[in-house]
Amino acid sequence: MRQIKTFSDSRLDTQCAYCGEFPDTRDHVPSKILLEKPFPENLPVVPSCLRCNNGFSLDEEYFACLIECLIFGTTDLEKLSRESIVKILKRKSKLKTRLDNAFTTENGESFFKIESDRIENVILKLAYGHVKFENSARQYDKPEHIGFVPIESLSEEEQNSFFEITELQKSPEIGSRAMQNLYITQDGTPIDNWITVQEGIYQYSVTPTIGNLKVRILIWNYLACEVVW
Repeated sequence: MRQIKTFSDSRLDTQCAYCGEFPDTRDHVPSKILLEKPFPENLPVVPSCLRCNNGFSLDEEYFACLIECLIFGTTDLEKLSRESIVKILKRKSKLKTRLDNAFTTENGESFFKIESDRIENVILKLAYGHVKFENSARQYDKPEHIGFVPIESLSEEEQNSFFEITELQKSPEIGSRAMQNLYITQDGTPIDNWITVQEGIYQYSVTPTIGNLKVRILIWNYLACEVVW
C-alpha cells in the first residue's frame, strides 16, 4: 500500500476506532490472520483500546478458518492450503470440532452452517477500521446493513455493481488519507477507488455519499462484504 502521512486533526486519534474509548494500543486492519506471509508493507493501523484489540481475536480466528474451509469445501486439514490456518486448527481442537460439526450433508448436498453473528462481528470491525484509517474520523453509529456472500454466487450484473466506481458526493476529512488519495476524473468529478492490501487476498473501498457511507470488502477473492451506514 502507498504510504501516506495524514494531516487531519490529531484529536481524532484520541478514540478507539471501534468503541470510542481511549486507545491504549494500535490494531492492524485487516488482522494479519486474514493475510498471507510475507505481509505487505504499510499495513493499515488504527488506534484501538486493549479490550477491543483483544476482544475480536476468537471471532477473527473462526472467521479466517471458516473462509479457508468454505473455499475448499472441507475441514480435512490435508486438503486445506493455508499453512497458518492448518496450524491453528491443529492447535485448537475445539475450534476444529466446531467447524467439523458445522459441515453437514443433506439430500446429497454438503454445506456449512455458519455462525452469522460472529461473521458479522468481524466484518463490522473491519468496516469501522477502514473508515477510521481512510477518513481519519471514526464512525459512531451502528450500520443500517451488513451483508456478505461468496462473490461467485453473485450474477455478473451484481458483481459489476459491487465493484462499481462511485462518484463521491461528500468530501473526506481534510488532511485524511482518503482526501490525499482522491481520484479525480478528466471532467473534475471525484470518485472512490479500491485499496489493495494484498493482491488477490484482501481489498476494500470506502465510499462517503450524502446520506450514507458504504464500505465494500473482498477477502481471498471469495467473500464479498458490504456495510452501509
